[in-house]
Amino acid sequence: MVIDEHELIKAVRALNAAGRPARADTVSIELGAIADDGGYWDVMIIADDLAELESLGKLERAAAFEWEGIGRPPKALIAYEEPREQ
Repeated sequence: MVIDEHELIKAVRALNAAGRPARADTVSIELGAIADDGGYWDVMIIADDLAELESLGKLERAAAFEWEGIGRPPKALIAYEEPREQ
């Protein structure tokens, strides 16, 4: 089963509304009940899908601290949110 983009955006919205970061790991848990086997989705697949939605302008990266010398966070730990109205 392919993860529906509307379900991903809905999960990001629900997590953000609850004050939780919408990262691949938390989105996987949020979507767990709709997986084929009733388990959790693969975190790296969700990370790729969230990045694709970002590239399409349907999500944006949530504000985060820049930590000098640490480098970029792993793909699965990038938090997302819906784009802000401009």
